Parts: sequence; structure tokens; C-alpha cells
Amino acid sequence: MKKNVLWALTGLALVLALGGCSTDGGGGGDPIDKTALQTALTAAAAAKDGTASRLYWVKTADLTAFETEITAAQTVYGNADATQAEVDNAETALATATTAFNGQKSAAISTPATALTAINTAYAGGSGWPGYPGDPTPVTIIVSGTITYTGTSIGITSGWLDIKGTGAYPPIELKGAAPGAALDFDGTSGKEGRVLNIMNGNTVTLGADLTLKGGYLSNNNGAGVIVLSSSSFTLAAGGTISGNYASGSYGGGGLWVDNGTATLSAGATISGNTTGNTGGGVGIAGTTTLTMDGGTISGNTAAITGGGVEVYSATATFIMNGGTISGNTASTTGGGVHVVNDGAFTKTGGTIYGGDSGTAPDNTATTGAGGSGVYFGHAVYWAQTGALKEVNTTLGDTDAGDLSTDDASDPLWVDAQ
Repeated sequence: MKKNVLWALTGLALVLALGGCSTDGGGGGDPIDKTALQTALTAAAAAKDGTASRLYWVKTADLTAFETEITAAQTVYGNADATQAEVDNAETALATATTAFNGQKSAAISTPATALTAINTAYAGGSGWPGYPGDPTPVTIIVSGTITYTGTSIGITSGWLDIKGTGAYPPIELKGAAPGAALDFDGTSGKEGRVLNIMNGNTVTLGADLTLKGGYLSNNNGAGVIVLSSSSFTLAAGGTISGNYASGSYGGGGLWVDNGTATLSAGATISGNTTGNTGGGVGIAGTTTLTMDGGTISGNTAAITGGGVEVYSATATFIMNGGTISGNTASTTGGGVHVVNDGAFTKTGGTIYGGDSGTAPDNTATTGAGGSGVYFGHAVYWAQTGALKEVNTTLGDTDAGDLSTDDASDPLWVDAQ
């Protein structure tokens, strides 16, 4: 018995000494050495993450292919039944993919403007990045850590990231290398500007693990993001617009869309933005469609109306299919959503919390039209003569002060036709 125990302990010590090794198929075969595969995974992660407080750009297709190789290698590494041949093949494939990816992506760049200039040059067919000129496929910009703007004020027709010019750019996605990545304008009254400006039919996605914050404008719209002139913006899962401030007589603390389109996906966040007028989180005007398929608009503040969302013009449409609007504040009406000037709002899903739902941070309108509770519109203020539309969903509660209209004879909610 002592000899058997000694043999077992010796075997255990051997396994511990091998570190990255395991037995073949979980049985008694030769040990499987995964050390080289582990090293390859570490190198691949470093290549994908980039340099701290820097960014790089790459064709989206090349990034996707590289991520697929990483996932395949991780699967083999985590498979206790993998053979040595499978492990070795995975290591070789990933090492080859990492070398290729390092050649496909740009060098580390310290400022977004430099990256955009390079993308514009390459997309136009000039020099800039081998293999890219003239290629119309999308590109992805990866941000590692936090990059903070250190320059002076930027004019109201531009942005720190200035994506404008007809045919100047391919579709662009902005992503973080890891959770917590941010582009921080760090604006103040002495250093004004917005984070992202999209114009002239360009298409931009703010994707996973990246926050745009710190935009500051004393007299214009969209301190975080502005979308103009037939451009398109998607706030995808893991993307965040937070901590931006648009003061003066304009709105859209986080996002302003005027004659463009914007989509919020599940997992997207617009929070903690402020405006001196309307639309603390989002403001839409002109011929615009805002579609909320999911995500959260929360904790935003408007000095007048539309703490969460302001629908400002007759040709502006807000379609809410999912997600949550909660915890927003307006000093007068429409803590969650404010609709004026014959704008359109159709709600087919999701939840907008009222003034006292007791189940979530409630939207609040603190003064109300005429000071009457029925006009507070904690959840939604509908300054229209037509009917507000909702299908098969809830607003959290149904108190009179939570659903308001400027015409008491109109139905507050009807089935959308």
C-alpha cells in the first residue's frame, strides 16, 4: 500500500511540474504539452489588444478572421481530450494567423484624427496602408485603454473624430480592446467640442467595450455624437455614450440626429448625459428615424424637456421595439420621452418607467405644463393632437401623471395600426 501511495504522489508531482501538460484523452497515454499553444494565445491576445492608450485600425474582415482563429485555438486549449497533434496544429495555425494580423493592422496610433486621415487616404486609393487602397470593405478601429483629448476647443461643425465628406470613408466601427476602453474629450468651458461628428452619408458603429465621453458644447447639439446629412449611426452591444454635456439653447447631450438614422441595439447604453435644453440622452430632428431595438437610456438630464429622448420635428420618428428608458429627468415635461411638433413615436416593445413604478429608477418630470400633475409626463409627454401608439408592452405603471398629452380628450395609448 505504501508503495502505491508513493507512486501516486510521484505522478502528481510530475503533472504539476509539467504545468501546461495533461494526459492524452484524459487516460493513461503520453502527456499532452500545451505550453506552446498557451504562448501563442498570449501573443495573439497582445496583437489584438494593441498598445495601451493607443489605437489601431484594420479591415473588419481581417479582424473577424483573426478572432475566429483565436476562438478555435482556445477551444483546443480547453479540450481535455485534445491530442498532441491537434494541439500542435492549433498552435501553428494561431502563430501564423498572428503574424499575418500584425502585418494587416496599422501601427499603434496616439490620436483618432491620425487614424482617420490614414483611413481616408487608403480608401481614396492613395498610399497609406499596403493592401487597402480602393477596397470598399468596412474597417474597425480598436482602442486600448483610455485616450484623452489634450488639444484646444474644436469648432461646432467638427468633432474630435470627424467622419465627414461624401465618399471619404468606408463603413467604420469603433471598438474597445477590452472592457473599460474610452475616448474621453475631457471638455470644459475652456475646451469645447464633441467627441464624434458624422456627416455626408457616412456610416459609423460604436461597438463593444468602448465609451465616448467628455464632450462639452455651450451652444450646440450632440456633445457626444452628432449624425447629420443622411448619415447612419449604430450603437451596438457594449457601446456607451456617457458623461457628455450640451448646454445653451440646444439639445442632445449624448446623441443628436438631424436628417439621418440611428439604431440602438441590445446591450447599448446612453447614460449620464446632460443638456441645457431638450433631449438629455437623445434628440432627433429633421427627417430622422431613431430605432431602439434594445439597450438602455438612463440617468440623463434635460433642463427643459425630454430627459431621455426628445422627438423634435414633424418628420422625426422614434420607434421603440425593446430596451429600457429609466431614471431620466426633465425639469418640465417628458422625463422619459417628449414628443412635439407632430413628431412620431411608436412603441412596440420595451419599458419606459413612470414617476413611481417602484420597480426601477423612474423617469421624472419635475415641474410640468401648467403645474398640473396630469401634465407632468414622467414617462412620456405627448404634445400632439394624434394618438400615441403602443403594442403589447408596459410603461412600468399607469398613473395619470406618467402618461400626458396636451389634449385631455385624446387617448393616451392605442394599438398601433
